[in-house]
Amino acid sequence: MDFAKEYFKNGYKEEALLLLKEVISFPSFLTEYKKDDFEPFGKANREVLEYVINHAKNDGFSTLNVDNYAGHIEFGDGEILGILCHLDVVPVDKSEWNSDPFTLTFKDGKLIGRGVMDDKGPFVASYMALKMLKDEGFVPNKKIRLIFGCDEESGSRCLERYFMKIERPKIGFSPDAEFPLINGEKGMMSYDLLVDDNVILEMNAGLRYNMVPSFAKMKINVNLENEFKSYLKENKYDGEIKDGYYIVRGVAAHAMCPQNGLNAAYILFDFLYKYSPSKLAKFVNEYYLFDVNGKKIGYYDYDDEMKELTSNFAIVDINNSVGKIGINCRVPKNEDFKLIEEKVTNATSKYKYDFKILNTSNRHYVPADSPLIKVLMNVYKKTTGKFDSKPFTIGGGTYAREIEGAVAFGPLFEGREDVCHIANEYMWLDDFDKLVEIYYYAIKELTK
Repeated sequence: MDFAKEYFKNGYKEEALLLLKEVISFPSFLTEYKKDDFEPFGKANREVLEYVINHAKNDGFSTLNVDNYAGHIEFGDGEILGILCHLDVVPVDKSEWNSDPFTLTFKDGKLIGRGVMDDKGPFVASYMALKMLKDEGFVPNKKIRLIFGCDEESGSRCLERYFMKIERPKIGFSPDAEFPLINGEKGMMSYDLLVDDNVILEMNAGLRYNMVPSFAKMKINVNLENEFKSYLKENKYDGEIKDGYYIVRGVAAHAMCPQNGLNAAYILFDFLYKYSPSKLAKFVNEYYLFDVNGKKIGYYDYDDEMKELTSNFAIVDINNSVGKIGINCRVPKNEDFKLIEEKVTNATSKYKYDFKILNTSNRHYVPADSPLIKVLMNVYKKTTGKFDSKPFTIGGGTYAREIEGAVAFGPLFEGREDVCHIANEYMWLDDFDKLVEIYYYAIKELTK
């Protein structure tokens, strides 16, 4: 089949964009997890899952919904090739967006909307590649299973439930990271610091452990309004005092690269450290402030393949002077978990605070000379003309780690801006078209 002729002239592109528009329209971010509920991750997550399953049924695919946690669309028979996507997204602050985040918008060559890059756009591209193969009469030598969950952004409880009931593929890829190909992912650990303070009455920042907080606000028991205004002006920070709250705005970023953001919580703690006797601000200054690699607290580490450890100061939730601070670490070595626990124990003991580990996930690695990687890299090189590209490792965590022999493959092209988890998330329309083409040939080459 001539891919370009079919995709651009026979209606597949228009079909893909219509499907993307519908999928984007669901505000499928987690509000509350209810383990055994009909809608475990909320109404919108259940609705988008049902929508894509019904859409695939109408296109003649075999489908399955596992307890509204996750589902799949499949085609063919034999050994399973897994393609792992997710339909949930991170929350939005609509005041930071230039358009409705849940209405697919086309402007200046860009498709704009929450999830268009992470991960609804890649899901639609994968689905359209699969549909084009089915429509042309292609007979795969494997069962191609497009798997999609509804909780990737908040712990992947979706695939935990799914794989309790459904066979786990041995090979596959996840279109939820970067090109050319990611064959290794750092380990991950999240923990909460249990804290109190003598100055802070309330402080709130952060929406998810895998995001750098772009907004923070606090109430304190001393009047530092003039000092705060001077501090903002001197440091050229965006903030204000409103209804008794000290408010700052930073820049969001993904937790795997916190250096790309401006942590709003750090700004408030920096101010408190300089202008108040806050015990908690002193603690944060000593062990965390403006440090995205864990060097102050002492758990920094490095690996030649996985690179630096990162530490994201992700959540602050203090009310009535007590609460928690949530930290997410991306670790290059599995033994880093013990190092983190040791250093956090020492730091919290000094200030008579406590902490609890929420979760850990070991690092994931597939050798670059594996048959799967060779096929995917050849497809990428031939399709893009980037013949010098090589696999690499990242600090992010994708669904690829759910399958021992899986890797992350796209959707972010080399040289493009990483816009995951930030306002005005977008994908270039030309990149979306190329994505469908790459996944079309990748699936075909892996199953012919």
